[in-house]
Amino acid sequence: MNSPTLQTIADQAGVSRAAVSLALRNQPGISRETRERIKKIADELGYRPNPMVAALMSHLKTLRPMSNVGSIPFITDFPKRDEWREYPTLMRYFTGADERAKQSGYHLEEMWMREPGMTARKMKSILVNRGVEGVLISPLPLGRRHVSLDVSSFAVATIGFSLVRPKVHRAVHRHVESLRLAVHKLRHLGYRRIALAIFETQDRRNDFNWSTAFAGYQITLPAKERVPIYYLDDDDKPKFVKWLKSNKPDVILAGNSLIFSKLEEAGIAVPTEIGVAILDVSSVDRGASGIDQQPEIVGAAAVDMIIAQINRNERGIPASPRQITTEGIWVVGSSLRKISSVPKEMRES
Repeated sequence: MNSPTLQTIADQAGVSRAAVSLALRNQPGISRETRERIKKIADELGYRPNPMVAALMSHLKTLRPMSNVGSIPFITDFPKRDEWREYPTLMRYFTGADERAKQSGYHLEEMWMREPGMTARKMKSILVNRGVEGVLISPLPLGRRHVSLDVSSFAVATIGFSLVRPKVHRAVHRHVESLRLAVHKLRHLGYRRIALAIFETQDRRNDFNWSTAFAGYQITLPAKERVPIYYLDDDDKPKFVKWLKSNKPDVILAGNSLIFSKLEEAGIAVPTEIGVAILDVSSVDRGASGIDQQPEIVGAAAVDMIIAQINRNERGIPASPRQITTEGIWVVGSSLRKISSVPKEMRES
């Protein structure tokens, strides 16, 4: 028995072939009742998309530049419209996502949740009326853990861990692996008393991956090499200096470049008295050593997830959200120095 075609479904449903195509791709233009009726008929007839055709269409898209067929809104929710642009990492997310969107025939368009007069209901209405198929939710500002936008009509993904609700697919940097890489590089340089000094708020936004990975690393060390994690949030200079003197780290892993000013205030020279490695050099302009998280790749991966959902006709909150992780690279800077010969076991690793 031949497999049913779009025309077979159209004939049985009493609609056009174009209407069937729209319904099976969850496109606007027909009512929800008609869309569900067409889907039910397709299921009853045993209709399945032809994977060879889908593969061919995907291949053709890669062979030729496409004109922009629509936008993928980049939803931001910072108190000020352009506040997210103050964060170099977020700008690099956007750049990578925008480039991947253009390669796929879309373009990335910023939309601000706090536009005057804007409500979640109004934003959804605007997106639906414009025929938007997918949305990318930007990392949220500190203190925000959810957005109220109803995403049931869209393919959706987010970047990072800051968005807790709704639970959607996400693209994230692999913080655990980056911390391991940083530790490995530091030990090759001869550092042994490796400390982690970060902002608790930053660790929380990264789903505590840095502190979790560091705690796991510490378990493998002899007691004399273990250094307790220091959270920088309270900005207490005497407390910070006391921690340094009590624990005597020879190198600090930090979340961003603010550690340099804190060490400068404490009268400690980098790298002669202490080394510094930054776990996110995206925002560093002082030639520091550390991890470049390659945010452009993370942004591109998020767009890939959205387009894959569009191609599979998937919309709304997924039953089982997936996560794509991308790895960073080590950047050599001036904030570290070689302090001893490398032990034999490190040379052989």
